[in-house]
Amino acid sequence: MFRRIKRKIKNIVENIAGIIILRKEYFDQLNKNYEQLLIDKNQLKKKYKRTLNKTFGYNLTRDISNRFPNYHLKTIFDVGANVGQSALNYISKYPSAVIYCFEPIKESYDQLLKNVDNKNQVLCFNLAFGDFSRKGNMISNGTSTMNRLVHEEIESFGDTQKIESVNISTVDEFCNANEINNISYLKIDTEGGDLNVLKGSKNILSTKIVDFVEVEAGMNPNNKHHVPFEALKKFLEGHNYFIFGIYEQVREWPERKPNLRRANVVFISEKMIQNAR
Repeated sequence: MFRRIKRKIKNIVENIAGIIILRKEYFDQLNKNYEQLLIDKNQLKKKYKRTLNKTFGYNLTRDISNRFPNYHLKTIFDVGANVGQSALNYISKYPSAVIYCFEPIKESYDQLLKNVDNKNQVLCFNLAFGDFSRKGNMISNGTSTMNRLVHEEIESFGDTQKIESVNISTVDEFCNANEINNISYLKIDTEGGDLNVLKGSKNILSTKIVDFVEVEAGMNPNNKHHVPFEALKKFLEGHNYFIFGIYEQVREWPERKPNLRRANVVFISEKMIQNAR
């Protein structure tokens, strides 16, 4: 009887051991499958990224380098720099370029200085640009990217809006005063003031010292927050700047609609077009 019990115990132990081995093999296989899935996923992501990078209109830096392999951005104007989001991106992509950052709101400007501290290639100015020099008012909500110049004669602020007085100059005056004779890339993001900035840049646009111009364009006629794409296109084409590419397309998120709200449109000078031939 003792032997029978011993044999049963042995069988039970062997069955349990077998189950444990099977479970281990099962989980080992699951781990291998999971690892393979991760490898496949990473490979697909890399392939997808390579495909996107080859697609015109996705990666501005690559688009410029592909079409102008011997061209190097030397001077960048970041008009509406906020706290330096674009500037930090330019630093990583164009380490040898000199970057001029213009931000009129004091709180944003102070944060900008902190974010680009020890970046010798970045020069910061507490200044707004428009179509002529003057004092102006801006809606100031901390470091919000939606701070903008306001026009007292057509806008009522209300008691809830914080207003900040700012100095407004023109790009033409700044370039003349600082003897700047070439701007590789003029980026303008002023929440509805882009056309006025361009009007204050007539001289440098007419003399073709700017190679590329980026503006934030309203793509929906019901979008009153940005300058209509058509107005910006008409102005720049009148100065022989033509569309190079359309980037960062944003849908009508405030109303959760599928149509396009705004986009960053990049224009290229006729001189650069001729050099590409």
